[in-house]
Amino acid sequence: MINEKTIVSSVTLLASLSTYFYAKIADKDAVPYVMVGGFIGAIIGEAISGIVLKNENDKNAENDNKDKK
Repeated sequence: MINEKTIVSSVTLLASLSTYFYAKIADKDAVPYVMVGGFIGAIIGEAISGIVLKNENDKNAENDNKDKK
């Protein structure tokens, strides 16, 4: 089972690295791009983790209801 911190950290890392490489290819200063990319990655990671955790909680609730019947 994957937790919220892992999802958010992974997406933030991927977004930061993506914007870093974009800045290097475009021959721009990488710092502002990495900061913005990390921020956007954190927001996307939070959204993804919220969806994943909600789905897991819904499945667990369904299984609990089936066990009670």
